[in-house]
Amino acid sequence: MKKQIKLIFLMMSLVFMQTYVFGQTTYKEAEKALKGKAIKDARKEAKKWQKQDYDNLPGDIPLEKQFEVSMVKQGMLDEEGNVRFIVAFGTALAGTEGVASANALNNAILALAAQVSSEVSSLISNNKANTQYNTEEVETIDEFISNSKTLVQKEIGQIKPAIRMSRRTANKNIEYRYTVIYDLKKAKNIAKRVIKEGLKEQLKDNEEDLDALLGL
Repeated sequence: MKKQIKLIFLMMSLVFMQTYVFGQTTYKEAEKALKGKAIKDARKEAKKWQKQDYDNLPGDIPLEKQFEVSMVKQGMLDEEGNVRFIVAFGTALAGTEGVASANALNNAILALAAQVSSEVSSLISNNKANTQYNTEEVETIDEFISNSKTLVQKEIGQIKPAIRMSRRTANKNIEYRYTVIYDLKKAKNIAKRVIKEGLKEQLKDNEEDLDALLGL
């Protein structure tokens, strides 16, 4: 009987641990888990940028609220308990607002694509031993991966920035700084699809080896 009680207690403990680890899958859950920390950190971060003459764009919500939303999202987990979102930044300086805005967003998405490509590259490095690719083919793979971020960027497309701020410089130019947040699993799947299609053409190999390489 004592063993049964211990077993039940252990099972309940495991359920509690899983709920704690996997529970922060929604915005409200992550917000609750942070217990006001996001608000404090957001105010601090907003002040830091405002001291550098940055401010929110006309019509946007205040910077501190933008940072708060961003920080809560960064605290969200997926169903497996992993970080749900990937974050990247982009800046651009130009004589007009339109050019500065477009370039900042482009740079932010490119930075995001570079991060994702790097993560997939690490996965591929770990999986090379599970394939039959020779040295020349491995070099082809590595070269394609190193140039894949632009292709991944195009597939990701346009993203609405989570944080948008700008400032005027001494010479009257305008500088934009954007933060983009994107679902990590979705981004990885995009990168894997782009890389698989590109390597399929170059290696002329069967899909089984490519799937093993990409962990599909």
